[in-house]
Amino acid sequence: MRLPGHRLRAVVSIALVGLVAALILAGVDRLTRERIALERERQAQAALVQLLPEASFDNLPRQEAFELSPGPFGRPLPVYPARRGQELVALIADVTTPSGYSGDIRLLVAVDLAGQVMGVSVIEHRETPGLGDLIERRKSSWIDQFRGRSLDDPAPERWAADRRGGTFDTLTSATITSQAVIEAVRASLETLARHDPDPEPMP
Repeated sequence: MRLPGHRLRAVVSIALVGLVAALILAGVDRLTRERIALERERQAQAALVQLLPEASFDNLPRQEAFELSPGPFGRPLPVYPARRGQELVALIADVTTPSGYSGDIRLLVAVDLAGQVMGVSVIEHRETPGLGDLIERRKSSWIDQFRGRSLDDPAPERWAADRRGGTFDTLTSATITSQAVIEAVRASLETLARHDPDPEPMP
């Protein structure tokens, strides 16, 4: 059955409006994703500089990234090598733990060639403001307690929050968040210890 002319035009108009709207939404989505990706890159680069003073490395670690697999929590572990000249001075593990109180917590863990933590920085999380978000360095010094630690210091059974019998301080009312970060740092150290510290970069 053929539609009358005015009805056909109405159907076509509605279809065109829907198509235009879909194209606009797709464009906005793509632009938003690109901006989010750029912001994540900016945050990660800023965190690298905080972990390792620029004077201590002269390469672009993220451009030499490689992945270690299997990594912590069932996903590959991105690693960024920091060099001075041709000499490797540190490895930065980009680890995401799914065990935070409110979901994923993404950390950068800088480790020297002796396997000691040089610093830890939280770059993404959704933890509770005023409680779990104290894992951020700009809000408290809690994250600095990992500096100088290694797989042997403390002993394996002591890599836990003090409220769970471990060595590390527990953020008040944020035991789950604290434990998630502690486990992520330890898992990063374990993964780095199992692999070649300086493989070929990712293509």
